[in-house]
Amino acid sequence: MAKEKSGSPYFCKELDRPEGRMQWGKSLLSLSVEDERGFERLALALCRSQARRVAPLARLLQADGGFPADWRRIPPVPQELFKQSRLFVPADQTPRTIFETSGTTRQNPGRHFLLDVDLYRAVSTEGARRAGVPWETVDLHFLAPSPQEAPHSSLSAMFDFWSEKSVHFSHFWIQDGRLDQKGLLTALFEAVRSGRPVGLCGTAFAFVPLLEPGEGSPLCLPRGSFLLETGGFKGRAREMSKPDFYRALEARFGISAEEIWSEYGMTELSSQAYAQGPEGVHRTPPWARVRILDPLTGQDCLTGEKGLVAWVDLANIDSVLAIQTQDEAIAAPDGFRLLGRSPTLPLRGCSLTAEDLRSP
Repeated sequence: MAKEKSGSPYFCKELDRPEGRMQWGKSLLSLSVEDERGFERLALALCRSQARRVAPLARLLQADGGFPADWRRIPPVPQELFKQSRLFVPADQTPRTIFETSGTTRQNPGRHFLLDVDLYRAVSTEGARRAGVPWETVDLHFLAPSPQEAPHSSLSAMFDFWSEKSVHFSHFWIQDGRLDQKGLLTALFEAVRSGRPVGLCGTAFAFVPLLEPGEGSPLCLPRGSFLLETGGFKGRAREMSKPDFYRALEARFGISAEEIWSEYGMTELSSQAYAQGPEGVHRTPPWARVRILDPLTGQDCLTGEKGLVAWVDLANIDSVLAIQTQDEAIAAPDGFRLLGRSPTLPLRGCSLTAEDLRSP
């Protein structure tokens, strides 16, 4: 692959093959946070490759005046397009995995087609490791269904990758759509008795049954334990503010707020961002970047300004690398403070809408 020009058709096909995907993965994992030139080189190469076979991206590039010379000028595809089009680069092959969005979009889910989960496995384990999430040092308890029960859940797949890599006990506690609360609490009490640290991981809403009044006295988890929440209150019957939620978790599990992690990812992405504590800043791994864009102009926000989150994810080799979300955040010097789903209109600075970009 190194001998070919990054924009050639050969480069496109190389990423459809195991050897090319492995080499691309090594390139991503070798990046450092400070390596802007390396990130830009890979981002522009991948953008050019995808534009040859993803019509919506090609249309966006044409509408924006052609191929950019700066990764920040790669136009993000609206997240909504994953509901309306089959954004799959290896068009002549069959995807091995299809992840689907859930929640309020269930009747018309967004779909992320993957030729293989190899790169997703690599970046979702290494990304959490580099962020500092201590998932390899504890017993893992997932407030989520297993991949066998939820084969189209990217979150279940990520947790399963952690489980595969860990030498410690792990278990998925949601079965047939219900949390096995009795079994989970029994396991946690046993961990407390034996002094084994645990990692309790799931959507924010999945923690709610454990926080209801009358669920018993505080369960002080052993030293070295952590909690990880992935958001997930929006569209639910009950919502809590993040500070209230973290205070409730602290009181229930006898754990400090700094031992609570927040993961921000999406079905349409391969990479994740992590923050620590209620005031923590979300940061991406070296192979991904987040831009906070002014919803009126589409320009990057200054530090402290609120805008919409746009991702550039170099691990998204089977779909599109740049995605415009409907999530709001505040720009920070070394990351962003996630606020949640925007109650306002979508980004107006984008040259074309999802409807414009739909494949014919």
